[in-house]
Amino acid sequence: MEIRFAANIALSIGMLLAAASGAHATADGPDFFMVRDVAANDVLNIRTEPNPRAQKIGEIPPDGDGIQNLGCEGGLSFAEWLEATEAERDASERRVWCRIAYDGIVGWVAGRFLTEGSEPVANAAVSEPVRWALLKINGQPPNAEAFVTFAPDGSVSGSTGCNQFTTAGSIDSNALFIKGPVMMTRKACPDEALATQEKTILAALQGRIDIVFSPFSDELALSNPQTGVTLRLSPLRP
Repeated sequence: MEIRFAANIALSIGMLLAAASGAHATADGPDFFMVRDVAANDVLNIRTEPNPRAQKIGEIPPDGDGIQNLGCEGGLSFAEWLEATEAERDASERRVWCRIAYDGIVGWVAGRFLTEGSEPVANAAVSEPVRWALLKINGQPPNAEAFVTFAPDGSVSGSTGCNQFTTAGSIDSNALFIKGPVMMTRKACPDEALATQEKTILAALQGRIDIVFSPFSDELALSNPQTGVTLRLSPLRP
């Protein structure tokens, strides 16, 4: 079953190419970048902060494309650019950093190595629920199998590994909003580890949830900035 990730929560939450929380940049320019001026034997580093000495958290190959633009900062304004000398323009380019999403990673890259790119190729759309298996909770594997399902009517349901749950959601500004109370079964979890897993999953499914989808790995990250919980999921294929 092929899945097309387009911007419609009614079809599937996985159809988003979205941003995680905490952006401090202005999302001007193209929707997607591609890499430029990086040698064939080199990579473009993704860092935690807009600083060349910040921690490296990922890399993009020299032919990388479909890099989502989450906003850039630094450099000259358009008016300043018109008045600047060539030397000033070159110096300005080196101060530009862009916050991007690529292959499931959100971070910062040097803007001088980016140019307008193309949107990742999508597959056929779906009109039935899409179930996502839970891969990690805050970077750690779950103690038991769990999943989240996004249905065409906007409902969000699934299993915590202990109980079943369902609620309603909507999409706005690249984020999922849980709109109603989470209804669930009331079975006692068999041990403390599963009880903690259930509590953490439910903490993620509250209020605003920021989204990052990797079209390269088919993985989805749901990150709740209020509770500090991030769920990483992968689509279950029939």
